[in-house]
Amino acid sequence: MVKQLVLGTIACISVTSALGQEQDSLQENRMKELREVVVNGYIPNTKLRGNAIVTRVQGTPLASSGTVEEMLLKVPGMTQSKEGLEVLGKGTPSIYINGRLLRDKEELKRLQSEEIRDVEVINNPGAQYDATVRAVVRIRTRKQEGEGFGLTFSGSDEQDLRYGFNRPNLRLNMNYRKGAVDVFGGVWYFHQDHRQYSTLEEKTVTSKVFHQEGPYTMTWLYNTLTYTAGTNWQISDNHSVGVRADLTHHLWGKNQVIYDEEVTEDGKPLEHLYSRQVSRESKPLGWLTNTYYNGQVGELGIDFNFDFLTTETDTKRRNQEESLPAGESLPQLDYVHSESGTDSRLYATKLVLSHPIGGGELEAGTEMTFVTRHNTYSIDKASIANTDADITENNIAAFAEYSYDFNDNTSLALGVRYEHTLFDYDDALNQDQLHRSEDEWFPTASFSTALGLVKTSLSYGLKTNRPSFFAMNDAVTYISRYSMQAGNSKLRNERTQDLTFNASWRWLLFTASYERWKNAITQWSYVNDDDAVLIKHINIDRPINCVSAYISANPRVGIWSLKASAGFDKQDLSLDLTDPDAPNGHRRIYYTDPIYSLDAFNTFSLPHDWSFDINWIFQSKGHTETLYNAYNKCRLGLVVQKKCLPNQALTLRVAVLDLLQRNRLYEYADMGYYKLWQNNRFSFHKLYVSAVYRFNATRSKYKGTGAGKETQARL
Repeated sequence: MVKQLVLGTIACISVTSALGQEQDSLQENRMKELREVVVNGYIPNTKLRGNAIVTRVQGTPLASSGTVEEMLLKVPGMTQSKEGLEVLGKGTPSIYINGRLLRDKEELKRLQSEEIRDVEVINNPGAQYDATVRAVVRIRTRKQEGEGFGLTFSGSDEQDLRYGFNRPNLRLNMNYRKGAVDVFGGVWYFHQDHRQYSTLEEKTVTSKVFHQEGPYTMTWLYNTLTYTAGTNWQISDNHSVGVRADLTHHLWGKNQVIYDEEVTEDGKPLEHLYSRQVSRESKPLGWLTNTYYNGQVGELGIDFNFDFLTTETDTKRRNQEESLPAGESLPQLDYVHSESGTDSRLYATKLVLSHPIGGGELEAGTEMTFVTRHNTYSIDKASIANTDADITENNIAAFAEYSYDFNDNTSLALGVRYEHTLFDYDDALNQDQLHRSEDEWFPTASFSTALGLVKTSLSYGLKTNRPSFFAMNDAVTYISRYSMQAGNSKLRNERTQDLTFNASWRWLLFTASYERWKNAITQWSYVNDDDAVLIKHINIDRPINCVSAYISANPRVGIWSLKASAGFDKQDLSLDLTDPDAPNGHRRIYYTDPIYSLDAFNTFSLPHDWSFDINWIFQSKGHTETLYNAYNKCRLGLVVQKKCLPNQALTLRVAVLDLLQRNRLYEYADMGYYKLWQNNRFSFHKLYVSAVYRFNATRSKYKGTGAGKETQARL
């Protein structure tokens, strides 16, 4: 049979047959003619499967996108913010690679796009996933054939074109496969050099009006070595076991923050304050291990994982403050020393069972996470208390989900998740204790069907967001004489109701969501008796209603392929603030300005294994919770790639990022008696070069999915 696949507006089948009378003598000729079938059709790279957006990577221009991090930006349903990769309208997702949840986001820079088969974006996940997970991205790699030894070496460097520093990155992966046994390992070196240059302005209104303004700079340097080793044994087609260990070694870390500001009181010069804070971090070797069993006994599917995590951080911080009062010629010097430490342990297990029942499939299981954490903080300033706190959090969850296919195009899934959480906080130095026990239920539901050529899905889920362990630490951290920062051990969990609609037609994709948040967690500022500002985590005391809608287009014509999306996010939030400047001492402020987004990723696949990209990301000004971004941000990037050597073993890539240097963030926070303006200039204008060489590369068969992942992220 001869098949020819070409671009077209609709899929059609043209069959050449001889027209004649209905005679038995013609039947044989007609059967021969039916063997010559020509298919002219458009095969989309992206399609809707249930409530999941599935994008094929293998055999498409996406496979030539460099790293997986770069590739995900081109996947429909994905975008990028200052926090990193996000799912449109949903925020930061949980990312799985071959069923194993991503533990380190830097791993996306180590994996190459040509190793990927497909990507699945779920923008309202079901009951199997932790109730804190608002979106899931599942990445599946290509199946590699053959046995023996395989090696992949890659090196890259980001040269900053504005400030002059660079960030080298080296990776070596090895794999040996023989029969049913797979052994793998690797080492990765990464030098982080992150810089932020800002202008900071603050206004505090009490019985006096304080105004501070000046430059603020932050540098963050560290070197990291990550080691990975593991083995997998495919006992039979239905049974496999394995173990994996990830070790992270921070060679050294240094963080420096500098404030250089003029301070006025009631409009008159008060002082010039120069504050330099230097923090040095040491992190002993951190361990993360995963052991798994994946199998099938009759019709019963079994997936079991056990994780162990240990991490420790010790920080020594030195603040040097030089204050030059108005009218004085000699500065006053003050030094503040502080030390902090965290020591965390996690044990987690997850069991998922699946079995066909009543024409559908039932999936049920349990997940248990046990965490202990010890926080210490000491400072040589009498007005700030030292802390020595023990934190324990145990979470036991059970879930069940039943899915049923009515036909090839229509399906229904109903699920529920129960979570019991026990939290204990005990500060031995301050007699500060908190005991909290919670029992929560999280229902989920999804329905998908096809309306002609349009595939649709509607899903509902109740989610939560638990505060990080840092946000629950009551220790007051000294920033300067005018500002301090603290957590809040009494924070309540966020609760979010999520209703999401998806629709796809050919290369068009539409998604819309309505969310209602209760007890949203944010940072707020309070003025102490000494007129210093305390920045603290709080729950917003009224619900936030949010709507979002996006449309994506993913056509491909000849050598050109496009991923473009446009949409908006809008929230409905208003707060009554205390403001001594207001006529009645109070005023209402509305945080309701929408944020519009537009991105376009153009890839041109050229002859002789060349490719060329023109990429554009735009985001308008608008509100996110209680912050307002007053700048329209945009990023323009150009990329050239060439594959060389037999079997395309060597890939060379060069890119110039943020060509227009317009990726800035101007944040404004209005809290009534305290206002903050921060104009941030980040370092994104870079020359990026990379080289990847593969020798007889084979992919690991590792099938572990991990457990307790949401708690790992919070640690």
